[in-house]
Amino acid sequence: MLFSSYAILRPMRDALGLEGGQEELKWLFLATFIACILASLLLMWLSTKIKRRFYADCVFIFFALNLLIFYALMQIFKPHTAEFIWLSRVFYVWISVFNLFAFSSAWSLLTDVFNKEESTRLFGIISAGASLGSIAGASSVSILVANFGVANLFFLSIALLFIGIILKNLILRELKYFENVESLERFNQVIGSKNPFIGFKLIIASKYLLALCAFILLLTSVSTFLYMEQARIIREVFPTREARIAAFANIDLIVQISALFIQIFLTAKIVKFLGITYLLSTLGFVITLGFIVLSFTHPAFLPLAVVMSIRRVGEYALVKPGREMLFVPLDADSKYKVKNFFDTVVYRGGDALSAQAESLLANVGILCVLLCGAAISFVWGILGVFLGKSYKKTNYDSL
Repeated sequence: MLFSSYAILRPMRDALGLEGGQEELKWLFLATFIACILASLLLMWLSTKIKRRFYADCVFIFFALNLLIFYALMQIFKPHTAEFIWLSRVFYVWISVFNLFAFSSAWSLLTDVFNKEESTRLFGIISAGASLGSIAGASSVSILVANFGVANLFFLSIALLFIGIILKNLILRELKYFENVESLERFNQVIGSKNPFIGFKLIIASKYLLALCAFILLLTSVSTFLYMEQARIIREVFPTREARIAAFANIDLIVQISALFIQIFLTAKIVKFLGITYLLSTLGFVITLGFIVLSFTHPAFLPLAVVMSIRRVGEYALVKPGREMLFVPLDADSKYKVKNFFDTVVYRGGDALSAQAESLLANVGILCVLLCGAAISFVWGILGVFLGKSYKKTNYDSL
């Protein structure tokens, strides 16, 4: 339900992000980073005040109310006016913040519910649920836009968020029936330490968490380099906002169907027979080769679309489940405060920094961008190997 809600909004975000021109994307990434810092500090404080069973509910309800505000403003401002362009910028930033905080909160809950063995077996299937939701959302966008208009998509997204809240509470109810009373009682407590900033201390003190921080920064750098190049080409190939929304939605659909197949049939088997190291490192090395191929084929659209799709499929089907498994052996502060900080501030910080770096490198030449992307991706793969080996340690103190 959560991923369906986001999949409906994502093509709208990508299309509206181009309203003011492709060159604005680097500034939108910077604005998103600043917004994530402020939101992360707010949620760190919130986590010290409420029981962890209500934490995700508060996050989802807050974003649902925000969507109602955006809907009202979309009715007031006319397209292509200065006010509408500014609204598009704000919406782009907001959706990026919504994406990270909503999913980070959901995964924090799941890493708390399941233990290490269960997560290895189930996180691939849970990720498949995310892909199914994305397929449903992306496949419906073109039809919904044509028949109901862009603005009315907000109501469907809000409804899906509230269904997600209901399902989240059913997950916690099921702990009773499996006689996991001790786990259920954890959710009636405040999250970890009363100090909202304890996460910073934990990161600095742990090589494992510092490596994970660097891993996420490099992941976002690779994604941003490819995303900026995709934005340049999409803007040239598809001249209208509706065409861009449909194009982004169709790409999303292809990516999610491919990821779904891998998540259902391969992810758990890869972890079981090859280990988590392969989930975390393989994509980095594959995309290194992809960047090298792009350096020879630029500016062709098809090779870029293939590499971009491989990157996203690999992240959803391999890297994302593997990255969530890394938090399962850790304590409550790491699962909520550190994880949310990584998934939001660090993730969007990587976006902002890499967008600025990509812009500077693009002034030198696209070949320079692609070769630097290959180098970054290779280091990303190496870090995946290190984290996979570290995960084999069984408790937080050893990490």
